[in-house]
Amino acid sequence: MTFLTEKHTHRAIKKQKRIVKHKKKAWRVTSNVEDVERFLESKRLDERLGAPLEERPSDSFFVVDTKTEADKPLKRELTKKRKIKEIGPLRCYAILTPNSAVIDPLKKRNRVRLPEERGDPLLRKVMEERRAKGKIPTRFLQSMKHHQENVEALAKKKKPERLRTTFDFDLWGDAGDSLMIGDKKVSALDLSDQLKTYTMEKMGNRIYSRPPTMFFKTTGLKPVEYPHPGTSYNPTFQDHQALLKEAYNLETKEMKEEVRTRRRLGPMLKKIPVQRKEEQWWSEMTQGLADEEEPAKEEEEEVPCIRPTKPKTRKQKIRAKALKWQDMRRKKLKEAKKRLLEFDRLRSIRREIRKSEELTAKRIEIRKKEKEAKMFKPAMLGRHKYEPPPIEVNLSEEITGTLRGLKTEGHVLIDRFKSMQRRNIIEPRVRQTVVFKYKHKVFTKRSHSEPKGLKVGNRNKDKTPVQ
Repeated sequence: MTFLTEKHTHRAIKKQKRIVKHKKKAWRVTSNVEDVERFLESKRLDERLGAPLEERPSDSFFVVDTKTEADKPLKRELTKKRKIKEIGPLRCYAILTPNSAVIDPLKKRNRVRLPEERGDPLLRKVMEERRAKGKIPTRFLQSMKHHQENVEALAKKKKPERLRTTFDFDLWGDAGDSLMIGDKKVSALDLSDQLKTYTMEKMGNRIYSRPPTMFFKTTGLKPVEYPHPGTSYNPTFQDHQALLKEAYNLETKEMKEEVRTRRRLGPMLKKIPVQRKEEQWWSEMTQGLADEEEPAKEEEEEVPCIRPTKPKTRKQKIRAKALKWQDMRRKKLKEAKKRLLEFDRLRSIRREIRKSEELTAKRIEIRKKEKEAKMFKPAMLGRHKYEPPPIEVNLSEEITGTLRGLKTEGHVLIDRFKSMQRRNIIEPRVRQTVVFKYKHKVFTKRSHSEPKGLKVGNRNKDKTPVQ
């Protein structure tokens, strides 16, 4: 059981907050303004509805019924088909309509100004005066020019063709476009296009559109070249010696090239014994393992401290700007002086122009000759270069003087194949050899197989490949 002393009861009672009443801050707390607010709210309601109740006319509240029962329309009997009630404004839109008669104090509320109302009026007046005098800014002139170009381009633009919906003519008659027939003989005949097309389809010679480059010559060589006179079965001594000399020069050139290649690749293709090769491999694999001493740690090099760049002062910036303008002025003066000096050297300028024109004409002639010479050489059509065939030559003891006892050299098909490569008809190719890899045949030897009745381990599964 506890007893509350006087001290505890004093603490239990909440202390009333003291308010300073002569300050403006305490007006809302101490004063009661509900009646004033109620009066102002009723005034606002009267303003929204148009006028107070006492000032409104009686017609807005009451209606005097002066019509008799005979004047009133009779109630129509209900029918099955009722008229659909006309749908008025939706409730969601009706609540948004204003119901207040109070005039908005801000007449220009939520109004977007027109372009002519924006901007400074004084500046707008100056611009109008300049425009009246015919002075228009450059940006407006450029815009007007672009607008005019766009209007002209739009007028010249071809309108898209609409799909035809009415066919008031004979599609297969003379009004249609004539067909392009490739064969000159067939196109020269006095026949209809339908019959010409049928003839070309049955003949299998109809020519479709082909590129113009198809008819250009890709080479100046002849399809069949005349052989060297020394390849005859009964050549003259001079012709045979000339052919032998040509074959000798070609063979000598190939041998020199082979010697040069061997000299360059000799150290790389040197044969090394197996024992020495193993020793080299072992020394490379054990490199660094025999050294027991740990390598000394390299002392870290001290990186010099780089101070950050200081920003330029105002004086330095002004000086740099002045130097820049001075340099630009000096360059402009130099260019102007150079132009003035060019008037004194008109004769030398004419001479330079004449020399440059002569050089250009000379280069054009050289390119023309190179292009003509290129027509007699095989082009690079693929990844492989064209290799000329070996010269077909018979030695002196192989020449019999008769066509029956002549020893043949070369092959006709190879000669034609190389000729097509030389004339850029087909690309140079390398013969591909096909290597067939057969699968190893595997069977179980009789000595390794176990009897069917005995099963010891997995010995019967051992298979020995036989190659």
